[in-house]
Amino acid sequence: MSKLHLVFGGRVRDPQTLEFTDLDSLDIVGLFPDYKSAEEAWRGAAQRTVDDAEMKYVVVHLHRLLDPEAEGVKL
Repeated sequence: MSKLHLVFGGRVRDPQTLEFTDLDSLDIVGLFPDYKSAEEAWRGAAQRTVDDAEMKYVVVHLHRLLDPEAEGVKL
């Protein structure tokens, strides 16, 4: 199985949290087959909005959600 990763971002209430303020306006950067390409996409998106403290981009390890036992993740 591919180690799928999702990169997305949006406005947050507090830059130290993941509480997005408007889910309808999330910027879905894309799905990526490995962490390296996801990190490159995340870095590019984050750098485009570096002057906006309320914008935050994240990488989600979808492969861990799809098969949590394979990664030793407990839900």
